[in-house]
Amino acid sequence: MFTYLRTEGRLTPEHAKFYAGSVTLMFEYLHSKHIIYRDLKPENLLIAQTGYLRLTDFGFAKYCEGRTYTLCGTPEYLAPEILLNKGHGKAVDWWCLGILTYEMISGIDPFNDEDPMTIY
Repeated sequence: MFTYLRTEGRLTPEHAKFYAGSVTLMFEYLHSKHIIYRDLKPENLLIAQTGYLRLTDFGFAKYCEGRTYTLCGTPEYLAPEILLNKGHGKAVDWWCLGILTYEMISGIDPFNDEDPMTIY
C-alpha cells in the first residue's frame, strides 16, 4: 500500500472506501478476539493479486480485554490516548483507520513534520 500510495499520490474516494472497508473487516475480526493491532499504516498493508488487503507486522499487536498502557506505534498515527498514557483499548485502531483514510484521499497524513515531538 505504501508504494501504491506514493505512486498514485492519492486514491479515488471509491478506492479509499474499498480499502477502508477491508481494514474495517480486519479490525472487526481482531477485536472480536480481543486483539488490538496498534500499528496501522500503509507500510503494514499489502495489496494481494486479488486487490484485497493483507495485514502484516503484528509486532505491536496485543491481546487485551480492557486497557493497556504501552507507548507504541508510528508517530503520525498515534491516538491521543496513547500519548496521554492514561490507558487505551481497541479505539486506537479506529483512530489509525481515520488517519489512513485521510492519507489515502488527500495524499498526505494529517499530522506531518520532521520532528516527532511536533507531531505529538
